[in-house]
Amino acid sequence: MTRKLPEEFLEIDGPGRRFVTQRTVRLGDVDPDDELRFDAIARYAQDLANDDAIDVALETSLHFVVRKTMVVVLKAPQFQERLTCTTFCNGVGGRWAGRQSMFSGEDGANISMSAVWVHVDPDSGRPRKLTDRFHEAYAASAQGKKSSAKLVHDLVIPADADSMAWPYRWADLDLLGHVNNASSWRPIEQLIHRHRLSRSPMVAEVEYRNPTPPDTDATLWWHRSQADDEPNSSQVRAWITDETGETTFTTALLRFPS
Repeated sequence: MTRKLPEEFLEIDGPGRRFVTQRTVRLGDVDPDDELRFDAIARYAQDLANDDAIDVALETSLHFVVRKTMVVVLKAPQFQERLTCTTFCNGVGGRWAGRQSMFSGEDGANISMSAVWVHVDPDSGRPRKLTDRFHEAYAASAQGKKSSAKLVHDLVIPADADSMAWPYRWADLDLLGHVNNASSWRPIEQLIHRHRLSRSPMVAEVEYRNPTPPDTDATLWWHRSQADDEPNSSQVRAWITDETGETTFTTALLRFPS
């Protein structure tokens, strides 16, 4: 696998606002192999983005829902590693924006994440235009880059895909009554365990297709194969659907060395 970051990412030392803080990897964040889990990475990034929005007095700091996320893990953090956490806007659309987060550790941890967040009306739940305050705070760091909310994962589940029940629980919901972004990574963790994969290095993508209703008895489907576009690489594609497989809530793609 190449260690060059995809085009979704900007240089960390570019112009505009950067929000930087420190965080220590705690016991509840790592798996039995002492690697920071993806649901913890997503939670770190979510908290970092919210702290940044509050710091700039963005009045709609909670009114964003994630559309898609890409995480590049070059070296997974470990228990008690101290992380420097950096976040900034890396693209702007009419009703959504890109946010890049990077986590570097004192013991060499290296994670980059790029996500697209949709700005929504809290009453209707529909996308709405970004505010003037948002552009004032973040336009410079985006450097004129356009953020796309287009989803690209294949929705066709192969006939030989494996599956298992994946019921969502009350603890998976957040303040907005949604299955939280971080909770959506927990099925991916199950696949990492099932295939005995290391996260270092790995590129992981998640796309959010439809809202997952509370108390959903979902189904997790997955299919492992050689990567489509990289030699010497393998991939696991995943789909989280309703019980019938007709409605897809979330899709995922993991790419890693063969």
